[in-house]
Amino acid sequence: MTKIHSTAIIEAGAELGADVEIGPYCQVGPGVTVGDGCRLKSHVVLDGQTTIGTENIFHPYSYIGGEPQDLKYNQEKTLLTIGSKNTIREGVSVHRGTVGGGGKTVIGDENLLMGYVHVAHDCHIGNHNILANYTGLSGHVTLDNYVTLGGQNGVAQFLRVGSYVYTGAASLIDRNVPPYATGYGNRFEVKGVNIVGLKRQNFSRESIGEILEAHRIYYRSELKSDEALRVIEETFGESAAVRAFLDFIYSTEGSGKH
Repeated sequence: MTKIHSTAIIEAGAELGADVEIGPYCQVGPGVTVGDGCRLKSHVVLDGQTTIGTENIFHPYSYIGGEPQDLKYNQEKTLLTIGSKNTIREGVSVHRGTVGGGGKTVIGDENLLMGYVHVAHDCHIGNHNILANYTGLSGHVTLDNYVTLGGQNGVAQFLRVGSYVYTGAASLIDRNVPPYATGYGNRFEVKGVNIVGLKRQNFSRESIGEILEAHRIYYRSELKSDEALRVIEETFGESAAVRAFLDFIYSTEGSGKH
């Protein structure tokens, strides 16, 4: 059964699914669709052309679907789409897209956005990611799946962070980060492979070994990047895990250092 606190404001045009709970002093705008089983604890604002899936939890003072912080934005009806089973903690802000960036900000399923995280316009976040407290994504950032960004991370615009990446706290990420990497720093540097994360996701010992060797060749050998990629391709090109690493490098060449 849907429960709406008497102090909440649900504007005409908003669409609420079944079993939604909306707590004190929340506001849901006229262009918002909220899926079944979502919970807005208190003082939550859902705004703009925003579509939200099922069983998401929004903690106090989160502001979701706000106007992009882009001087070129001119009140166009751009979008924010959020999947299911995400946890949005207190003070989180997520902005909808811009026309120049494709018109849509997207968050997938089962992500945890900790306190005061900011997701800017035209970002695309996959599934099962963790963004620790005070982390900020600039516009047009892509996070793949199972990424963990440490507290107080900043990611520069137009960059991509691959799946299973783990970053240390207070890192400034100014380059694309390939899958499986772990690192830290201002500026961010890849230090190794996220072995703990791979084990938790049931990667085989063989796959982890192949990933370790591919990373060593690319980052620690004296080969130039193109030579290193050729060696990795010849040695491990049939490995699905290494193939994902190679495909990431090829697809992001020219769009930021690795």
